[in-house]
Order: sequence, then structure tokens, then C-alpha cells
Amino acid sequence: MIQKLIAVFLLIEFSLVLTGCAPAKYRGWDDGDMYFEKSSRSYSSSSSSDGHCTNPYVVQSGDTLSLVAKRCGVNMYHLADRNNLVPPYRLFIKQELIIASGNPRSTQASSSSNHQTAAFSWPVKTKLKYEYVPDRAGINGLVIYGKPGENVYAVEAGHVVYAGNGIAHYGNMVIIKHDNEYLTVYAHNRTLKVREGMRVEKRQLVATLGQTGSVSKPQLYVEARYRGRKVDVETLFSQ
Repeated sequence: MIQKLIAVFLLIEFSLVLTGCAPAKYRGWDDGDMYFEKSSRSYSSSSSSDGHCTNPYVVQSGDTLSLVAKRCGVNMYHLADRNNLVPPYRLFIKQELIIASGNPRSTQASSSSNHQTAAFSWPVKTKLKYEYVPDRAGINGLVIYGKPGENVYAVEAGHVVYAGNGIAHYGNMVIIKHDNEYLTVYAHNRTLKVREGMRVEKRQLVATLGQTGSVSKPQLYVEARYRGRKVDVETLFSQ
């Protein structure tokens, strides 16, 4: 169990900043290749298997952020900021990195807007207070406030790739990988109703709302990623 938690810490980095009793401000997190098929195949004509820089750059087996930055002649930290990556800057095969010059924040917002559309269902059935909370790049996560024990539901069908409390800031957490290349995160839960490896359907009960991790009141935090990059969850709900 300890080894498993260590692996999770290495593969997924979450960063949480709290200011007094104000709502939590969340940075993006790094999925790592734990949740993606490992392969050395080339996937598209824009891939960089020939060692040339393309835009977007499609990550291949053996690539690192520093290697991509050197190949494309850009600053590694600017490249990380532009693609909303955080240390330890883990990449996964087939991930697309935006190389174009310009303001990192505006470029990131533009690249995130190009993701495949989704029609997520609302993660709770009762009418609760909620707000969209932007990270430092201006990309929104969702915070829903309620009483401990409120049911939390999967926003879309998929497979549970993480269910546990190995990342202290986020408490009891569920991560679901969906068939449309999205990942969704459900954090600060009171109890978890699913286990890793389970197939879940849309609107299936996955947890109950709680106050675990570094939060000052009961809440659910929901974050979405598309092909490894955090996207604005506000644009993904069907309601």
C-alpha cells in the first residue's frame, strides 16, 4: 500500500493554495503516464518521431519536456506554463504540446478551447451552492458546497483509475478516465463508493460529499482534463 501511494505521488502532483477562509485556489495536476497506454508507435502525420519540431508537438516514447524544449528552441519553463504543466513535468505518449510563441496564458486558453466537446451531467442531484474557481492560468474547476453525505455521481461513463486518499490536500478522491479522452476528478469526499478498475456509468454513485483534505468546509471539487491538459469544466456540463 505504501509503495502504491508513493507511486501515485510521483505520477500525480496536485498543488493547493488556501488563503484564510477564502475558496480554495487549485493549480493543474500532472496525470503521469499511469492512466494512458504506453506505446512507442507514431500516431499522426504531425508526430515528431523524425526528431523535428511540429506545432502542436505530439509526444513520443522517450520524450521529456526539456528535450522537447531544446528540439523546438524554446524555454522549457515557458513551454510548461503555456501547456499548464507543473513539476515534475511528466508527459504521456500522444499528448499534444503547444509550441507557438506568444503569451503563455492566452495560448493555453486558446489550446484548451479546441478540445472535443462533452455533455457532462451535474455531479449532484440536489440543488446546492456552487462556484467555478479558476487556477493561476484562468482555467476553471468546480466547487460545490453542501452537507456531508450528499451523493456524488459520475459526470460521464468510464473506468475508475484512482480511488483513495493518498494525496493529503485532496482527501478522499476518485479519478475517472472516460472513453472520450477526458479525465474527471472528484475530491474532498466523505466516503468512496467505487474502487480502482471498476467500470462506472453516467450518473452512477461514486462518492459522498465531505470535508477531507485541506478545506475549511464540506465541499466537492471537480476538475476535468482532455488528453492530459486541464480544461475549463464550466463549458462541459449539459445543464
